[in-house]
Amino acid sequence: MLLAHPLRAVLWLVVLIVMLKAAIDGVKLGTAFSSQDNDDVMRLLSVRDWIAGQGWYDVAQYRLLPPDGVPLHWSRYIDVGIAALIIPFSFIFPMDVAELVAATLWPTMIMIIHLLVVGFGTQHIFGRAAACFAVLCVAFWPLTADLHSRAGQLDHHNVQLLMMVLLAFAVIWPSRPVVAGCIGGIAAAFSLAVGLESLPFIIGGGLAIFIRVVFLPSPLTRSLLFTFCAALGIGSVVFWLGQTPPVMRMQQVCDQLGPQTLLLVAVAILASTMPLLLHRWLKGPWLQLGAAAVLTAIGMLLVWPLLSGCLVGPYGALPEVIQETISGRITEAKPAFLFAQARPMTALLFLLPVLVSLFAGRALWGTSRRSGHYPDQALGLLLILCAAGVLMVFLQMRTVIMVASVVPVIGGVVAAHLLQGYLNKRDLTKGLLAIAVTVMMTSPGLFIDALKPFIAKGQGTNTLSRDDCLEYTSLRSLNAVPPGVLLSHINFGPGLIWATHHDGLSAPYHRSAKAMENGILPFSMNNADMAAYVRASPATHLLICRGYGYDDGFANTLANGGSADWLRPVAVDDDIQILFEVIRE
Repeated sequence: MLLAHPLRAVLWLVVLIVMLKAAIDGVKLGTAFSSQDNDDVMRLLSVRDWIAGQGWYDVAQYRLLPPDGVPLHWSRYIDVGIAALIIPFSFIFPMDVAELVAATLWPTMIMIIHLLVVGFGTQHIFGRAAACFAVLCVAFWPLTADLHSRAGQLDHHNVQLLMMVLLAFAVIWPSRPVVAGCIGGIAAAFSLAVGLESLPFIIGGGLAIFIRVVFLPSPLTRSLLFTFCAALGIGSVVFWLGQTPPVMRMQQVCDQLGPQTLLLVAVAILASTMPLLLHRWLKGPWLQLGAAAVLTAIGMLLVWPLLSGCLVGPYGALPEVIQETISGRITEAKPAFLFAQARPMTALLFLLPVLVSLFAGRALWGTSRRSGHYPDQALGLLLILCAAGVLMVFLQMRTVIMVASVVPVIGGVVAAHLLQGYLNKRDLTKGLLAIAVTVMMTSPGLFIDALKPFIAKGQGTNTLSRDDCLEYTSLRSLNAVPPGVLLSHINFGPGLIWATHHDGLSAPYHRSAKAMENGILPFSMNNADMAAYVRASPATHLLICRGYGYDDGFANTLANGGSADWLRPVAVDDDIQILFEVIRE
């Protein structure tokens, strides 16, 4: 039965693999969750606080920089899904166990939905063979299979990736334009609501839909565009109203869905629909494109006073010294070339399928574009989205998640074409080429393993040290000390407050310059300056990780057994945690 339906067989296989991997990783979460990415830990803390009674609109974390707390720019919509898992499991297990069960199930569920959408969507447009390869790419490419889909990964990026996949299929769907437009528009609006990182991709998706209707005018393409615009506009407003308190709805914000983003959406909708409504006077695709460009320029000029302040990015309001530190330390915020220099193996794992699928897909599209088959047009639109995403990667590596929404589908089409070419002629060279290209797109780790001896190592050693410092049982040893306010390095803030009863003063969230300063500045100071800084803070204790690679400052001396007259050692039953009580003058 499964052999007669290869896609079903592949889907059953990869879903089983995903579930087994989630079970294995989930068992480890009890001791490893505190060392997850800071955003994953903070998300669970936010859900915990909401379940405990914190308001829907209140997303501040009050255990950081108490009593005022640290404001966050996150959406409660993600919290709803996680809480919907925690609450019923809390009737069966203790709350801490229920949280970890939910932290395992949530990303696993998102991943399974992702696989189903890619599998059946690709099959509908490009056929079964392409769908099988696309599913394998999603399941084994580390960017889609591991970066945001493993157990414990609760940040919003996996949801954003799923929304971008839905939008990509809406762009190329060959029929039912109203349904496709509604799904694509709502997916785009929801993606904006949970985070603005996907805004460039949404702009690219809307542009691709507009290009379709301009160069391939028909009732289908027009219905798709108008439905998409309506769903995007209405959905954005509804989601904005649902997550923004009434008193803050007119507040100017650049890091979440707000008036500025809604103005951009309005400009894009008007610029793309007006040329079509005026098609009697704007005959021909180039006139319509020109009119859209002019309308966009006029709209941007009108709203520019409200948008210009957002160009500095989320870190623009932070002190210059913090901005410089962030730009130097956060490798994923660097352009792809600089990221590759710092982490060559990771860069290859992420980018090899992107580049191979882009160039191989472009070659395939170039040789078949004259056939007139719709899938070739669909492939061309996906290549446009992929190329736009690659340009973004050259500016900032973490935007690679945008291309992750289309690369598996492009790769699946290319791999299916190469396989068919080999089966038609049984040419050994074509067969070897098909294997090599398919492996590079669907499982780049196998190819990159052969290159390890030739690639310089040295991608940093802090990760293991950070994991050791944030190991759950190690942090729990701090609970032998009465609750206090701990100053720790920025990498440890969320994990510290999740695992212990202590409050913290540092965390990597840009809406609180003080929280970022506390986690960065004192750890690069000399003894006297560090003493003055810590004493001026509300900290009752200073937490140091033994052997951790701090900046060139007195913190390194403390991490290697040093002491200071303004610090009183506090005994804890752990060899990794070094806790000092701050002695005031």
